[in-house]
Amino acid sequence: MSRAVEPLQGTKEIVEYDGKSAILLKGTGYGVRMTFPETASEEELFDQIRRFPLETAHLSGGLDAVFDFQGRSLSKDFMLRMLSEFVWPNGISVLAWLSYDMDSRALLRAAGFATGEPGAGQEKEGLHAQGSLVLTQSLRCGQRVEYDGDVVILGHVNEGAEIYASGNVFVRGRLKGVVHAGVDGGEHCVSAGSFEAAQVRLGDKICSSLGNDPRWREKSVLFCVEDGSLTARELKV
Repeated sequence: MSRAVEPLQGTKEIVEYDGKSAILLKGTGYGVRMTFPETASEEELFDQIRRFPLETAHLSGGLDAVFDFQGRSLSKDFMLRMLSEFVWPNGISVLAWLSYDMDSRALLRAAGFATGEPGAGQEKEGLHAQGSLVLTQSLRCGQRVEYDGDVVILGHVNEGAEIYASGNVFVRGRLKGVVHAGVDGGEHCVSAGSFEAAQVRLGDKICSSLGNDPRWREKSVLFCVEDGSLTARELKV
């Protein structure tokens, strides 16, 4: 069941469908943010999308929106369907197309779409401010995140998953995959709720011996580059 649609006032949730494969809408200072599920099939997703023009009819016509596809893998055919079946018929102005899937981001950029998070208080300008990317789910094998800023993972980074960030990387759960913080240089940090990876990469520092060190294995650990050297310390939580 869906909840009643309410007028946009500041930043608040408007419509939420039950289940992990639901599309989530939130009102924001720039219009509406639509977060699309990763788990739904393409047909299931478009079945949900077809319902939105009816449920948000009072919002259509000049609606400004940000589309967040999370880690969903996008294709040219998918993007064409989004435009022809949803964006153009409803007069939606898409300020940004967000994805942390590397190939999807490359596709969106090649198509000329804005792929950065709108800055706080921005109104229809399409400019993008560097900030933090917060992911509330775990990363599976084969998923890759690239972000210009800090990355916060509230789940696990499983073996075969990768994170590349220009800033710091904070993993709340188990860290088993590849994490590279400070890819553009500088002194940055990586923290893990349970360190179980084979290595840590900070800037140009790569340490591949940490995974076999019993001092850090399955411990809550903070890794930093300080005065040009990689340091590690256990976090007491």
